[in-house]
Amino acid sequence: MMKNLIYLLLLFVLTQVVSAQNIEEAKRYAIKSGYVKYSLTGSVKGIKTLYWDNYGEKTREEIESKTEVKMFGMTNTEETHTLTITNGNQYWSIDLIEKTGHKGTMETYELGKELAQNMTEAEAKKLEEDIMSALNGQKLGQESFMGKSCEVYEVMGAKSWIYKGVVLKTTAKMMGIEANETAIDFSENLDVNENRFKPVSDIDYQETDDLTNPMFNLN
Repeated sequence: MMKNLIYLLLLFVLTQVVSAQNIEEAKRYAIKSGYVKYSLTGSVKGIKTLYWDNYGEKTREEIESKTEVKMFGMTNTEETHTLTITNGNQYWSIDLIEKTGHKGTMETYELGKELAQNMTEAEAKKLEEDIMSALNGQKLGQESFMGKSCEVYEVMGAKSWIYKGVVLKTTAKMMGIEANETAIDFSENLDVNENRFKPVSDIDYQETDDLTNPMFNLN
């Protein structure tokens, strides 16, 4: 469980910030397709890659990392290699070390999409403000990163640089744990091979129902 804690904290913050920014568009990203490679530093060290298509309806996220946490004078180190694929309302979350995973249908996917599409601009803006207020977050303005004009948010001890819904950089420190993501390669509007969004074979999958975010269910 320790290997998930740090990343879950970071993922939660990123999910809330991106949701607040893009809810009025009913899309995960405002870019049709793309690729990002991140360097992971802090208590979690490694590499993360992200591919997406159709504005985020299809995604492929792979993380290969080593987590090191020092508590009570002891150092705990764990290695992680995970892959998460979503395609519409279907998902597969895979532990590539253990060769196990979960698969299923996100029953709330279409409901959430319909809700966002039916919102007026004023309603979407109010929801964004409510989310940020509930998380005691704030929008800091705009800054340039990798030559892109990014919206900068600070939520729950994490500061994120977001370009058209894509998080390019995050610095986070929560509960004494530091976890940072920094994009080192970024390409937008690519022709992404459809095979990247197909499930991996030779994996012992377990069926799981109604997960709103399969990334939160990695073992």
